[in-house]
Amino acid sequence: HTSERIVSSFFVDKVMLCFQKTGVPFEHIDAWVPSIVANGAQKDIPKTNSIKTNCRLSHAGSATADFQVGQNGEMELLESTEHNNLVSFGEYSQKFSFDVGCGLPGRVYQSGIPTWEQSVQNAPANHFERCGGAIQWGVKTVVAIPVLSPNVGRIVVILYSCHDRPKDESLVSRISELFTKLLPSPRWVLVVDVAEPSPDTVSTSASTSTISTTNTAQNQTQHAMSEGRKDARIKEVLSVLGEHMPSDASSPLSPYLQGFMSLRLMLLKSSLAKPELELVETMLSSYTSYASSGRSSRDIAMLLARDCMFLMQQPNLN
Repeated sequence: HTSERIVSSFFVDKVMLCFQKTGVPFEHIDAWVPSIVANGAQKDIPKTNSIKTNCRLSHAGSATADFQVGQNGEMELLESTEHNNLVSFGEYSQKFSFDVGCGLPGRVYQSGIPTWEQSVQNAPANHFERCGGAIQWGVKTVVAIPVLSPNVGRIVVILYSCHDRPKDESLVSRISELFTKLLPSPRWVLVVDVAEPSPDTVSTSASTSTISTTNTAQNQTQHAMSEGRKDARIKEVLSVLGEHMPSDASSPLSPYLQGFMSLRLMLLKSSLAKPELELVETMLSSYTSYASSGRSSRDIAMLLARDCMFLMQQPNLN
């Protein structure tokens, strides 16, 4: 499925181009997107944790730099050997997918908190599952950043370097802002089909994925709402929002009251404009992901309200 991955890597290609222009000290990046796996699709894959979920993080494209930040802080040409090693590491990573809470992508997706890991080539396999590839191809520093996505709820973008890069919180903040600006249009929805593995699958995380772009989910939402046969998730979200909507300023959820009210009113409307439909589909996708990861209903309500407030501030949703 190489051609599909090349198409889906448009976002990471844009990110890498910006990195090269601004001197971000990482030579390889990839993206991991949540996918809802059909019942039975994982029956032959040994579980590495006890989390019961049908949501997995799948590889959705990678990009390798032509230049790197040298020891003197200046941009220099990336040696062909290092470039080829990182390309090989990217191909190796395509064989993996991770349950929510498992592996670096799964842990960051679940927590929503960036993480900066150094000397990953020395990390135990239960901490960095691709340490074998890191050893073989010289990857030393890894930074994983959760990114709110207007089409699939949340993705995880991971940065890699063949050098020991000291932790830099300000750089993480700057990169997070860059990711927000470069998010794909809400008109596009990443759909990942995870194939059933063969019996001789060695890796507990290995899978084959096909990635395409479609607006089918949005059309289904629009049809369901226009016909009065609302998606069952809408009733579930309304119930969660109603149960946890803050009633006074002392509530820890009060900063998200605007999100609670806006999302609830939008879900109750009988007809929606196109931007509203896009936002509703995004929120339903987020709800599915959060629910599949085993979060409490209170956490889900807070996350949905927060995400709604963020998305309503975006120009293409106003």
